[in-house]
Amino acid sequence: MKNTALLLLAVTALSACGASTTPATTPPAHQQPGTTPPASPAPGSARPFHMTGVVKNSLGAPLNGVRVGADNTMIDGSEVWTTTDAQGRYDLDLSKMPILNSWTAVANLVVRYSGGEHTLYPEVDDSAAFMGRDGAVRNFTLKITGKTPGGGYYGALFYAQLGLSDAGEMPEFGDVEFTLTPAGPLIDGTQGAPIQLRQSQLPFEVPQGRYTVTARSISGRGPIWLKARGGTYGPEAVPDLEYTAGTGMTLSVDMVHPRR
Repeated sequence: MKNTALLLLAVTALSACGASTTPATTPPAHQQPGTTPPASPAPGSARPFHMTGVVKNSLGAPLNGVRVGADNTMIDGSEVWTTTDAQGRYDLDLSKMPILNSWTAVANLVVRYSGGEHTLYPEVDDSAAFMGRDGAVRNFTLKITGKTPGGGYYGALFYAQLGLSDAGEMPEFGDVEFTLTPAGPLIDGTQGAPIQLRQSQLPFEVPQGRYTVTARSISGRGPIWLKARGGTYGPEAVPDLEYTAGTGMTLSVDMVHPRR
């Protein structure tokens, strides 16, 4: 009996101590007493039935207006799309599709450049499929140079062909050096830098953009004039980006030694 009384006294003292050091809290209006509030997802963490992420260019700047989609791997033609905001972020809601569907991430950006319309395809950082119920974070980078996973190029291949003999004399192979100077921003809006190439390096991949191209004879044989498709020969040429089946984007000029 004595031991029981002492135990009750100790419990009472501990309770009084807790009451004096721990203030009582009232659950928020949206939270029922005795429940735990839902945890907020950590930044960059996956949320059920959402695909989220950010799209940036090659320099890490966010891209606005990029179309980002989730491609359904189980139902052909069932794609869900959204667009990025000014910070390059997107949040794609997949909750209206069946719970067992799986998805892969895709993106594209249509730009007007150099008098034409071009579709660019930012590369996803994780191409693995994911279940809609799990959600996923998929970030994209718009690349305009370098090798693609499929063995192609993100950039444009620069070519230089010999012109027709009636336009002038043919430069000797290996005797030509080209300088490509960006004629304004590149296709992703970034600033490029001049590129020097020897004829023996062609075709050579350069970042997609518009360039003023000049050429010189390494041996000093004389001036070399260039012509873009549809243009005329002169000391410089500004070729337009063109899509070539089986190759991808290309830039091309013809070259001759002008007749004196």
